[in-house]
Amino acid sequence: MKLKSLFLLLTLFVFYSSCKNNSKPSKNSINTSEKKSVKNISELTYVEIYYALFTNNNGGMDFHGDAFGQGAVSSLSMTEVNDDCGKGFFLTNTSDKNIDLAVKSSFSFPGNPTNEIVRAYKIKPAEKISIGNSKLCYDGKEFMIQKDVISAGFSTNLEK
Repeated sequence: MKLKSLFLLLTLFVFYSSCKNNSKPSKNSINTSEKKSVKNISELTYVEIYYALFTNNNGGMDFHGDAFGQGAVSSLSMTEVNDDCGKGFFLTNTSDKNIDLAVKSSFSFPGNPTNEIVRAYKIKPAEKISIGNSKLCYDGKEFMIQKDVISAGFSTNLEK
């Protein structure tokens, strides 16, 4: 009986101590502990880099596998627009057919080897799409991004 009483007393003491230690921190400690730290550019994941490169959510689809050929490259017109961080690149389909294309973004961040992201797009006739910027502005620094249309072919499906 004494063992059960001692165990019950010890359990209540541990429970009380744990509840008491979970008191709310002072307002000053919240301000200092909640400051968001920005990751170093070399620590970013693929998904974080993707969202940083394609802030307008027009990053196309992930591309792996066969290319679309080069038959429609001459039907794409690239324009550049100056913005807050480098030049924004836009492609316009000048043909009367849908074009499937792949765009490669190459970059080298400090502490990492050269990487690339290849994205696939479908562009309708006379449509203009954004394919990202020439620079990535991150944590007060600028990093160059090379953009290349690596493949473009006329769509084989019947949609227009």
